[in-house]
Amino acid sequence: MNQETRLETNKPEDSKKPERDTALRDHIKARITRKPNRIIKRSFIESAMCNHNIVMLLMGMLVFLGILGICIMPKQEMPQFTIRQGACVAVYPGATSGEVEERVAKPLENFIFGYKEVNKKKTYTQSKDGMLIVFLELNDDVEDRDAFWSKFKHGLQAFKSSLPTGVLALQAVDDIADTSALLITMESKQKTYRELNTYIDQLKDRLRRIDAISNLRTYGLENEQISICLDQNKLAKYGIGPYKILNDLALQGFTTLSGNLKMGNLNLPIHITDSYNNERDVAEQIVYSDPKGNIVRLKDIAQIKREYPKLNKYIKSNGNKCVLLSIEMRPGNDIVKMGRDVHKMMDDFEQSLPSDVHINTITDQSKVVSESVLNFLRELLISVISVIIVVILLMPRRVAEVSALSIPITIFSSLGIFYLFGMELNTVTLAALIVTLGMVVDDSVVIIDNYMEKLGHGMSRWHAAIAAPREFFMSVLSATLSISLTFFPFLFTMHGDMGDFVKSFPWAMFIILSISLMVSLLLTPYLQYMVIHQGISSQHKPNARKKPLDYLQMGYTWLLKRCFAFPRTTLAVGIMLVSTGAIIFVHLPQRMMPIAERNQFAVEFYLPSGTTAARTAQVADSMAHILQRDPQVTAVTTFVGQGSPRFHTTYAPQIGGENFAQFIVNTVDNDATEEVLDRYADRYSNYFPDCYIRFKQMDYNNATYPIEVRVSGDSMGDLKAAARKIEACMHKIEGINLIRTNYEESLPGIRVTPDATEANRLGVNKTILSADLAIHFGDGIPMATLWEGDYPVKMVLKSENDSDLANEYIPVMGGTSSVPLRQLAKISPDWHDGSIIRRNGVRTISIIGEPLRGFNANRLANELKQEVSKLPLDSSLDWEIGGMAEKDAETLPQVTSGVMIAALIIFFILLFHFKRISLALVNLSSMSLCIFGAAIGLLVTGFDVSLTCILGIVSLMGILVRNGIIMLDYAEELRRDKGLSVKEAAFQAGERRMRPIFLTSAAASVGVLPMMVENNTLWSPMGAVIFFGTLISMVLIATILPVLYWLVFDKHGKYSLRKQ
Repeated sequence: MNQETRLETNKPEDSKKPERDTALRDHIKARITRKPNRIIKRSFIESAMCNHNIVMLLMGMLVFLGILGICIMPKQEMPQFTIRQGACVAVYPGATSGEVEERVAKPLENFIFGYKEVNKKKTYTQSKDGMLIVFLELNDDVEDRDAFWSKFKHGLQAFKSSLPTGVLALQAVDDIADTSALLITMESKQKTYRELNTYIDQLKDRLRRIDAISNLRTYGLENEQISICLDQNKLAKYGIGPYKILNDLALQGFTTLSGNLKMGNLNLPIHITDSYNNERDVAEQIVYSDPKGNIVRLKDIAQIKREYPKLNKYIKSNGNKCVLLSIEMRPGNDIVKMGRDVHKMMDDFEQSLPSDVHINTITDQSKVVSESVLNFLRELLISVISVIIVVILLMPRRVAEVSALSIPITIFSSLGIFYLFGMELNTVTLAALIVTLGMVVDDSVVIIDNYMEKLGHGMSRWHAAIAAPREFFMSVLSATLSISLTFFPFLFTMHGDMGDFVKSFPWAMFIILSISLMVSLLLTPYLQYMVIHQGISSQHKPNARKKPLDYLQMGYTWLLKRCFAFPRTTLAVGIMLVSTGAIIFVHLPQRMMPIAERNQFAVEFYLPSGTTAARTAQVADSMAHILQRDPQVTAVTTFVGQGSPRFHTTYAPQIGGENFAQFIVNTVDNDATEEVLDRYADRYSNYFPDCYIRFKQMDYNNATYPIEVRVSGDSMGDLKAAARKIEACMHKIEGINLIRTNYEESLPGIRVTPDATEANRLGVNKTILSADLAIHFGDGIPMATLWEGDYPVKMVLKSENDSDLANEYIPVMGGTSSVPLRQLAKISPDWHDGSIIRRNGVRTISIIGEPLRGFNANRLANELKQEVSKLPLDSSLDWEIGGMAEKDAETLPQVTSGVMIAALIIFFILLFHFKRISLALVNLSSMSLCIFGAAIGLLVTGFDVSLTCILGIVSLMGILVRNGIIMLDYAEELRRDKGLSVKEAAFQAGERRMRPIFLTSAAASVGVLPMMVENNTLWSPMGAVIFFGTLISMVLIATILPVLYWLVFDKHGKYSLRKQ
């Protein structure tokens, strides 16, 4: 291009106004007037510029769709998890834990392990007194959980017939995997449970109108019962046995088929009215009559009263009796909107309740999601503003305007695509938006920088706007693919909960970066053509004031000269820094999934086996009073004898028992939770001498216990001996608290051994003896149900007064006489295991512990593993580390495989781009430079090595490869087009490409700064890795990569293209 054209191109902006209005028209006219027989090939970039109105319309539609999507698209805190857990419960009254194991657990294990969907290694049984609980874990590849449970329940009913006849119930429990969206308590000091039940049913009827609600479950409700307390003296006086009464009342309350009366063409069903309508009808029941007309009514030999049963499990809210309502949401709905609808309906309903009945929300996932999404959106807005400010400060105003405009366009267009494809707005997709903020401006910065360079060389604005993106098309395409495709391997290498967590991240990254690429290629060229009129050369006047980038360029040039002066020292420093980063990583604490920030936590109480619910309640009430005095605690909900429903995805419900209690403690905010736990967790864990108290902060890791050693074998004696040795080891390690085993303590009992001869002579068998003892020493025997509308009232037969067991009179000879129990049976003390655990079909005892506040569970587990390996355990036993360490050990190979495949994908992208293996390997080696920066980021901020941290490292790998492509492409261009030597090309490539590399790195690091300083346990590690890693790696790649390129290719001789 001649000098005249160059001068004309660099005229002041005012002189260019006519050209701005007519350039596009003249260009189109010139094309139209060409010869018709000539085929004109127009690039898609040029077509986009010529049809810029269509491009802007499409982009505007996507932006509008994104703004609309923010308001109406489904919102969740986390991606949808498939909970692959369930339980199976068998009730075998009167059997010891050993008998339950032999007669029920073993055959049931064989049945369960016949299903290929069951993960045998993680499935275990717990045999207890009169009960078996099986905790099932499904394989990670099971996606349709409902299909399995449907098949399993059907098979379970058929299998029940093969168990002993004493097994009263065998039931699969699959709803423990359902997570509550809201937990609501209805509490009162004066109202009865029956009255609360009426109110809660009315509330449920209203809530069912909300379409997003899938299920409503009620907990803590107790029904009234009619207790028939027999007077043993009067029974003996009239010679009436309890079995006759039991039989009469059961038959009176039984409803069965009563036939049909046929009258002509009519078929009339016959219905018999209930014999009992209230407790008075029960009292008037005749239980004996003789030929003389004498009768004995039930009220003559028993006290009949309506009462609530003795509560062995119940729920209290702030000390008041309450009923708990669990609200679950249908998948695919907006939980925030559902929460608003629920609260509006509850507020309206509460106005109709009596003044002493109150409704409180103890867990509200919709509020958590709302706050989480709002925080992320706030971070996103701050990040957008921060990146725009950086671009404006570091670049000329008009250049900054074009670059900054690409950010909101890309963000909102991406949200529009999310909405079209039905993606949820959750922390994962929002994190992808924040992570890519600095990246979305990269392509525009590179293209605009090239555009300004071409303007500086005298090219017209129109042709420069077309040539700049066309020249960099392959570079930006390869760079975009290097980042967007590297996350897809995790979809195939990660399974289970971790796979569910990351599954939306690769798609979100791909969509955002693809939109960014489209914007830079289709929209940015026209915007820069319309806005930017001056090139780089025209901006550098002799007397012009130097800008910060100019000083940075001067400093970098000086540093690069030093690196080229000492190339081997430069590479040695690079290798040393990478090695140092690797060493730092090895010694950093590891925790794949962090704690969850919540304004609530759980407290679990474990008392010795056989402890009564009354004693458990005493301990729980004492701890509740202590917590309620704390000003940062807003509410304490107590579950005695049972666990709460699943209110957090990874917090599995506890089965419970009379020796178990649980709290859900609400605090004023997330920070208060940390402070309250710091004050109480370690101090009160062993505060009560007969109770372990576990303060459980919500966690994204679903390990049952944080620290666990499992020992398996057949001999119970050897297992317990090994457990004692391991417990002693754990006590020696600082930081481990609440050391115990899952076998619980030995359960004391009483063994009744009937004398076969005497029992047969008196006509007493095991069933009769068991029923009679249950009447006198149990909660009674249910006989029939009295219905009051839809309200069931059980009739329970029990004894009015309890005497000592040995002297308890037992009816004999069909109830005509009675003898003391000591006459026909031997009574002796009995001890048996409170709980027997079998894992994968083998007896297994777990020695478990909790880390003290501030201690890392994985580090403690590794130290424990070293100590246990030194113990002289019996050779017949096998042991392994469980808990969080096991969970992370399962996840780490999956993550490592994903990173390796990602590196392989990047290599093939580079090979496709450069067409040379050596050049691809040089660029690929630059990825190792991210290790030092990432390690420094975690070391400075104090975060653990986590899954999101590794995702941040993968992002860094893509950013470094992008920068390497930009630099090496220019070096190859200088060698090919200008014939420069390898050293000259490497130096000039580093010097020229420092500016776009610095701008894109600064934008990427500033974009994640709000994420890092937010101190979010889940995503801040990723922010720290990208922030520090990008800045430090920018310096390393800008100094080391040019030197490496020079040394590698200068060693192999002249470049082949020079010969061409």
